[in-house]
Amino acid sequence: MMRFFRSRWVPVAALMLAFWPVWRWYVLRMADGSDEKLGLVALVTLAVLAVAKARQGEARRLPLPAAAVLVGLYALTYPWLPPLARAVIAVSAAGLFVSALAFGRAFRPAVWGLLLLALPVTASMQYYLGYPMRVAAGRASAWLVGLTGVSVTARGTCLRWMGETVAVDAPCSGVHMLWAGAWLSFTLACLYGLPAMRTFALAAFSAVAVLAGNAVRAAVLFYKEAGLVHWPAWAHEGVGVVVFAATALVILGGVRAMKGGVPCAPDPSS
Repeated sequence: MMRFFRSRWVPVAALMLAFWPVWRWYVLRMADGSDEKLGLVALVTLAVLAVAKARQGEARRLPLPAAAVLVGLYALTYPWLPPLARAVIAVSAAGLFVSALAFGRAFRPAVWGLLLLALPVTASMQYYLGYPMRVAAGRASAWLVGLTGVSVTARGTCLRWMGETVAVDAPCSGVHMLWAGAWLSFTLACLYGLPAMRTFALAAFSAVAVLAGNAVRAAVLFYKEAGLVHWPAWAHEGVGVVVFAATALVILGGVRAMKGGVPCAPDPSS
């Protein structure tokens, strides 16, 4: 028992206790059906990576001062912040401990990113990013379709052609693809041991790749929805799968280029 109280698990247990309202809210939010359960994929991914990496190297000293600052910020802002904002503070503190214990550094942006994706954020992403991404996809796809000689005009989230209107609806906004692209980039950053700046660069590259891929998907599907081509009903989902697979390969190529093509190499700065 005394050995436990002298170990590094004491601050870990204290951190879990300090943020217990967040963990309770998380479980209830995942169970009430108000958001998708994609966050569990990110959580399981990080757990598997943490266990695998923890067996490969020495743990670093816990970043207790930084964690204490986050706990203090959480306590001071608790009455005013919404639950999701409190959860961001909580997982940021947890990310410091996971990074130190499993990945050998006090701060790994990829760990922090996976923890943020583990939160129920897809509904919020759809609310804040859905419409702008639909508008961007519509304009970009109109330009791509125009390159093939078909005169298309983008108006809001719709494409106009010869009196016909083809809408870029909510499921085609690309929010899910953006989440999946972020998950893939952070997972690869953990696997390849990318340092902070390259992780941020990969995340930005992934976002651009997803936006481009979503524009291509909207452009291809325009031909089907406008009746210019006659494809089976499953082609809508099929095009999405193919485009995302291609986007994932582009992201994989980007991370290999940033790492020099050497998989799973140790991070010299850790």
